[in-house]
Amino acid sequence: RREAAGGIGGGALKQILIRPVQLAVSEENTVLASLALGSSLAVCMYDVNRHIGGMVHTLLPRVPEKEAAGQELRYVDTSIVALYDAMMAKGADAYDLRAKLAGGARIFSFAAREKYREIGRENVDCARQKLQELNIPVISEDTGENYGRSIYFYTDDGKLEIETVNHAKYLI
Repeated sequence: RREAAGGIGGGALKQILIRPVQLAVSEENTVLASLALGSSLAVCMYDVNRHIGGMVHTLLPRVPEKEAAGQELRYVDTSIVALYDAMMAKGADAYDLRAKLAGGARIFSFAAREKYREIGRENVDCARQKLQELNIPVISEDTGENYGRSIYFYTDDGKLEIETVNHAKYLI
């Protein structure tokens, strides 16, 4: 568990690690972290006026018709709805929500790519579509490419810190 510096007087922020198929929402000064995103996608939502933030780490684009109940967080389309509902339950206002996306990489390169689904790109496309349906603007994203990411989402101000292997550390 890593403590993040911040807050008035340099106090430590609470950090919550979001693993695949997990979701968390906080109205406190918190860092929501997700490590080693590949083709999976992290969707971050933030209420710009109430300082409520949430993240879900999801794996696949759309829930199949015959999927068993209880797997909502596995799929981008249903996990975004679950995150939205959790944000509303904490007191967020739908009008003030903004989203940021990270992940959706193409980790494996194949010579005959047309034979293989690009799950990362499908995850990102599905997220954009579902967020548009919910009228939540995507204000920034760091998606695609061919490398993994670890991310740290700050619920106090909505900034998203990205760390990439052999690339950089930056904010979006």
